[in-house]
Amino acid sequence: MKKSVLTCFCAFALILCMVSCQKQNANPQTTGDSESKTDAVTDLNATQNPPQTEENFDMDPVTYPLNHSTKGIKILGERCLSSDMQINCDWTGSGLEFDIKHAGGDMTFTASATANCYFRAYVDNTEWKNTDDSVFYTVTSAQTSIVLKDVPEGEHRIKLIKVTGYTLARAQLLDVTFAGLIKETAPTDNNLYIEFVGDSICCAWGTIGGHTGAYTDQDGTLAYPLIVSEALNADYSVTALSGQGLLCGEPGMKKGYLYESALRSTEQQYDFARQANVVVINIGTNDYTYRNTQNIDEASFQAAYLEFLQMVAAKNGDDCVIICLYNCMNETFGEAIKQAVKDFGGAAENAYAFQMNRGNSGGAGHPDIAEQAGYAEFLEECIKELLAE
Repeated sequence: MKKSVLTCFCAFALILCMVSCQKQNANPQTTGDSESKTDAVTDLNATQNPPQTEENFDMDPVTYPLNHSTKGIKILGERCLSSDMQINCDWTGSGLEFDIKHAGGDMTFTASATANCYFRAYVDNTEWKNTDDSVFYTVTSAQTSIVLKDVPEGEHRIKLIKVTGYTLARAQLLDVTFAGLIKETAPTDNNLYIEFVGDSICCAWGTIGGHTGAYTDQDGTLAYPLIVSEALNADYSVTALSGQGLLCGEPGMKKGYLYESALRSTEQQYDFARQANVVVINIGTNDYTYRNTQNIDEASFQAAYLEFLQMVAAKNGDDCVIICLYNCMNETFGEAIKQAVKDFGGAAENAYAFQMNRGNSGGAGHPDIAEQAGYAEFLEECIKELLAE
């Protein structure tokens, strides 16, 4: 009898020990440098969030890590360097979109950037103003909170996009905290996907400032790429490098076009898994500007442009329509562009060249808001017509 009691006591003690060990393992301690601590906290948040359903979710705020594994997230801007710890927002117009069921109250995104930059937020496609009544949310090199105040209770579509150009700042979104859940089904892709290739014109330099080199001078939502995309209900990417061209700048568009984010990493080439239906190219302004200081002549630019057209076509397939714009700010080697398009095959190869009305009314001689809207109106009708053929 005593032996039996002793056996039971030992078994019970062993079970208590195992339970204690399991509890200790479920709460790992963060160690190492500050980066590894941040990673560990992010992972812990992911595991501690209780399962959420649309019928039953916490009324208290829950933190959701944002990365490429987060269910329900649609990446905006297409080109986005993959990361298990964050969503990188580098190119103009890059960001995310997702649907939520919300108990009401604030939504807080955690973000950071290589330099100051602007984001804009939308709830159900309506711009959500900052607490200072501005449409802009500034993200800095320090960890920054983007707070969407008083989002009402109910089901909503949330969109957050970076509107500052790529060469000025690269940004990353780390997590979002709110009282509710992210729906597991992401917003669907649109049937039309347009890729815009360009420079500071695509980034909207000078639309809201004097082009002093500051993030306060540009808002990508005011440039023709995002205006056209919204008008045509199209997905987009804005592969634009301010101050650069085909034969000037680092990495320059010939090289930069091949990478997901060339200034962040030259290890990861863009896979073009989704091919564009339309590619709009507006490049050459900077090549022409620096033609004397960097020894760029019309013949070398024409050869580079033809080579670039061949690259774009190879990456996006035979059915892709290529629209080449020139004359937006200066001569842009317009004759060379027309000849390169002709040498490529012209309309027989779905390639077209269009001279634009020159726009110099914005900051530092860039197109202003009205001129950008004019380009957008032209492109909207042009794309409709060419896709209908």
